[in-house]
Amino acid sequence: MSRELPATKAGPRAQAWAWLRAAAGRMAEYLASLAVLAAITFFALRALPGDPLAILYGEASVQGLTPENRAILAARHGLDASLPEQFLHYAGMLCRGDLGQSARHARPVAQVIGQALPWTLLLVTSATAMALAAGLFLGIEAGMRRGRAADGIILAAVTALDSLPLFVKAILALFALCLGLALFPVSGAATPFTQAKDWALAADVAWHAAVPAGVLALHEITKLTFVIRALVVAVRGRPFLTVARAKGVSAFGLRSRHVAPNVMAQVTARTAAMFTELFAGSIFVETVFSYPGLGRLLYEGIFGRDYPLVQGLVLVLGAGVLTVNMAADLVIGRLTEREARG
Repeated sequence: MSRELPATKAGPRAQAWAWLRAAAGRMAEYLASLAVLAAITFFALRALPGDPLAILYGEASVQGLTPENRAILAARHGLDASLPEQFLHYAGMLCRGDLGQSARHARPVAQVIGQALPWTLLLVTSATAMALAAGLFLGIEAGMRRGRAADGIILAAVTALDSLPLFVKAILALFALCLGLALFPVSGAATPFTQAKDWALAADVAWHAAVPAGVLALHEITKLTFVIRALVVAVRGRPFLTVARAKGVSAFGLRSRHVAPNVMAQVTARTAAMFTELFAGSIFVETVFSYPGLGRLLYEGIFGRDYPLVQGLVLVLGAGVLTVNMAADLVIGRLTEREARG
């Protein structure tokens, strides 16, 4: 005991410095990744074929412009300078926190993104919660019943579900639940011109988000189920489960208190990756359901050649993904330390 006391006092300080150094290094890596993402997006958009002014104002409108008027429009959208000069100007704007002005919306990009961001966050967080709940349940049940009929049924069902692309799932859900059975709204995030408030408004928003979020969740349940099943199969043969069974622990207690905590580090890592995939999948789902989120906004910005809007959206989405990954790294580190001590 006398040899452990000094280590106990010095341990937390050393661990704190190590954590700060690791966090600083990780932050530097993420900032570098964000800078590379900004550069790739900037040059990739300008490599697309076609005349940006013709896409913004229409081919017929641009054809009748005089060279002087065309130069004025190009200067208004920052298209009159060389690519390196445009990029340096863009980098300077980013350093000032300015995402630019949307050409199609005639408003600052930050305002346009700020209006759409809450709707995408609602879809993604709801889909994450649904996918985690269903994936944990199905994966644990399949792993604990490995080789039985229930295991085969679960694997067959999720495999069949995974064979359908995301946009096919979205279209099928739209036709079946929204158009065929008319159980849910066809489009939008809320009833137009609604006067509902408080809980009535929340219920209306949830009613509109149920099918898009459910489609996103279905797309991720398969991966989670297979990952968790493999983890449970590896855990189920460990001695502590045998001891728990011998003590008479119930099936629910066995799964909730002994199996689930031992797979949470890996599940957290998978959740961070799932969050990234859900942001990407929201482009298809929001387009199919005309949901006013970032995905639909990105789709419209790409086809409308709205450079500032697309660049701002990619940066915001990239920052969100990197933030989630950083948080997941910290949580996984804590969970791994806890498992090592336990």
